[in-house]
Amino acid sequence: MTNTQRDPGIYPSDWKPPSTIADIQQTFEAHNFFDGRMIGGSKSLYIKKHTEDLIVFNANVLMSGYGKVWYGDLNLTEDYLVLREISECLNTTLYVLWESDGRFGEENKPFDELIGKSVWNTDEPNPTKEWYLNK
Repeated sequence: MTNTQRDPGIYPSDWKPPSTIADIQQTFEAHNFFDGRMIGGSKSLYIKKHTEDLIVFNANVLMSGYGKVWYGDLNLTEDYLVLREISECLNTTLYVLWESDGRFGEENKPFDELIGKSVWNTDEPNPTKEWYLNK
């Protein structure tokens, strides 16, 4: 659902995309996805409790035209609906990368190269560990 569908007082021609990464991060925060989000105190215990889930610790989320716009822990099997909602609010596709593909200087690579390494994006089917292994 786009912003214009949520607020009938906004005409499609009035909607303006975010102009800064800070604007984009506010959209994530409005959905309780704060930078540096942690989904569990212990990674190994969290994985044991969610054996079928596609979990990306220290994930990086990229957006065309901006690059990396968010980072933190994601359980994609549980969080994908919120990520799709955020992508609809931003009117774009969001790409989730593993930690090592979006940090340590890797985030400076060309956008097409980075999204080629994505674990999942908001246009793909519902993510599970089995889905990813078959991808």
